[in-house]
Amino acid sequence: MNQKSQDLDFLKNTMVQNINRLLYKKNWSIRQLSDQAGLPYESIKKLVGGKIKNPTIYTISKVCDALDCSIDYLLGRSVINTIDQKSLPPRVFNLLAEIAYFESRIADYNQSHKTDCVSVLTPTGIVQDGMVFDSISTDIVDISPYQKDFGDIVLCGIKIVGRNLSPTYFDNDILLIGKDRFPESSETGIFLIGNKVYIRKYIPGIRLELAPINGDKNSLFIDNIDDVHYFGRVLTVVRDA
Repeated sequence: MNQKSQDLDFLKNTMVQNINRLLYKKNWSIRQLSDQAGLPYESIKKLVGGKIKNPTIYTISKVCDALDCSIDYLLGRSVINTIDQKSLPPRVFNLLAEIAYFESRIADYNQSHKTDCVSVLTPTGIVQDGMVFDSISTDIVDISPYQKDFGDIVLCGIKIVGRNLSPTYFDNDILLIGKDRFPESSETGIFLIGNKVYIRKYIPGIRLELAPINGDKNSLFIDNIDDVHYFGRVLTVVRDA
């Protein structure tokens, strides 16, 4: 895939995620967005589903008008622009530099070995629902066997350490995470609330419900979606035979 295609995929995935986020906040259906934007329902359905790789500026502008947001917001640019860099400690920039360096090495490795590896984040400590994800190590996993199913939507992997999430996920399982869109009902996502990370099933409704994957804890109900940072959805599990 060339750089232009990669850039288009990144912008499309970001836009789809932000549209779904705003639809949830407004409690709108795809039909309501279609009516408010004055665009055909099937076109909006394909756009929200990530089926349109390169929508026209007219379509994007009409969607932004309907959702009362800027194009920059829809494309994810305002997220970076609103970060107060002066408030971030030096370790944050060191971490970003290390991740960028690690990703560049993975890209070099993939090219030279004809593989398709992505980075895997491994927390230091036992993984549990509602853990503080404050320290990680990195590794790689080859996702070539999953290209047919998921193409280029895999963001990274997250490694499960310990047995706190069994029998759904086991020790050393690697969750492949995608951020192509917001989860659909009952899909499992990774959510950050405050300083804690939750691996939960997404249940849409008047209040956002995050249900435990094993049914051994109470659901979390969220009144304001802005209190939740959505990291990505679980696409599949890489498990040792």
